[in-house]
Amino acid sequence: MRRLVTLFLVTLFILALPSVALCYDIKATNPSVGTLSGGSTAVTFDITWKKSWRNANVIGNWDAAWVFVKFRTTTDGTIGDWKHASLNNSGHSVPSGATLTTGLVDTSSSFNIATNPVVGVFIYRSSDGAGTFTANNVALSWNYSQDGVSNSDTVEIRVFGIEMVYIPQGGFFAGDNATSYASFKQGSNDNDPWWIGSEDAITVSNSAGTGTGLAEKAAEYYYVTDGSVNDDATGAAFTIPAAFPKGYQAFYMMKGEVAQGQWIAFFNTLTATQKSTRDITSTGDGKSTDNLTNRNNVSWTSGDATLPDRGGGANYAGVAIGFIKWADLTAYLDWAGLRPMSELEYERAARGPYRPVSGEYSWGSTSIAAATSITNAGLPTEGPGSAANCVVNQATSGPMRVGSMAYGDTTRIEGGIGHFGNVDLSGNVFERCITVGNSGGRSFEGRYHGNGTLDASGNQNVNTWPAMTGYRGSSYAFPTSLARLSDRAYAAETDYGARFSDDGGRGVRVAP
Repeated sequence: MRRLVTLFLVTLFILALPSVALCYDIKATNPSVGTLSGGSTAVTFDITWKKSWRNANVIGNWDAAWVFVKFRTTTDGTIGDWKHASLNNSGHSVPSGATLTTGLVDTSSSFNIATNPVVGVFIYRSSDGAGTFTANNVALSWNYSQDGVSNSDTVEIRVFGIEMVYIPQGGFFAGDNATSYASFKQGSNDNDPWWIGSEDAITVSNSAGTGTGLAEKAAEYYYVTDGSVNDDATGAAFTIPAAFPKGYQAFYMMKGEVAQGQWIAFFNTLTATQKSTRDITSTGDGKSTDNLTNRNNVSWTSGDATLPDRGGGANYAGVAIGFIKWADLTAYLDWAGLRPMSELEYERAARGPYRPVSGEYSWGSTSIAAATSITNAGLPTEGPGSAANCVVNQATSGPMRVGSMAYGDTTRIEGGIGHFGNVDLSGNVFERCITVGNSGGRSFEGRYHGNGTLDASGNQNVNTWPAMTGYRGSSYAFPTSLARLSDRAYAAETDYGARFSDDGGRGVRVAP
């Protein structure tokens, strides 16, 4: 069981990437709503973020902003609750140099404003480039009549943006030659990794394996247990259904983990009842204080939550959020129109199309340098005190600023960067991934995303999302070995409903 662990505890393809730091620093400004007439109107805004890129020729990907809209109305002097805006599937516009694609709740079904609306859009560069990216006068077509807004209502809106990374479709290897704990391999006597060459169902069998090497077209699948009470046994035979997301199809993944500033933005759109459910500061549950604890600065008693200034402007807005249990993370993802990732998507995003390096971390190497000190603590410029590419082994008192290892132009190894540009996949806070190691995890269907709306208590309400999750990638408080990309020591571990300081996460979305 994960919490029994004490907290005191080749040939390499090197790719130089634009810096991907400041993952929380995206800004959507100057929002406005058009005239309420005819059932639909335009929501306009400007959006910008730093360290953007598009590189179609080398790795075939780009970063993007996932943008969605919340609104509330005032009717006869009464201010309503914040709600998610249902967007049309057409009628949007972006300036020259930008591309926009829409995101449905169910990506396998057709658009329907009532049953399968657009919950957000991706905005990204139309051509190769790098640096700060800005798109002014973006206009989204909002079907306000579908959301119960009348022409006489006074409307307030908030536009949210989350930095994402596009992971193109492609085959990949899962596992690292049985070097890491419980990593995927082809047979009981065959340490070659799994080959994921499609989204088709995978038959896992109790086979010795053929030992034919990394044969992409003749791959076999054998399961090794992580030893938890929720995990299937070593050698178990089962099928991973076609609906389970295997990482082959194109998808978007959050560039970094959810940051404290992003959590506050989410929390402050909830009702009072929902806030009580999602309060990570409550006595006896997780953080249990409004003080700065394990580098978590969230403070809330009533009204809006805050990130207090801890001196010199240090509010820790960019530091990864901890103390969020599975129900907290899935509520955030549902609210944002995203979904959880699978453990196969996790390995795909980090490894890319290359053959595994035994014992490698998410940056494609066995070279690791953990941060042992922090400079500019709590500020937008926070970083490690000396060269480092991850946060593990309790060398710091909590997680660090999202992407801070990758500050400045750097290589994958120096910045701890996944193949496609995602940061902090090894260390900082745990990555929460749906496992293939039990029937509950395998029931997960990747086509269903959040619809932007929680239930009255503040819980996610997507029926196909499992009630439990696994852990990958280690954290600031856990050993270096767990940070290996293919390590599955807690891959099928359940979430016990408690809030731990190194529990965070990020979301994904099937590409349109």
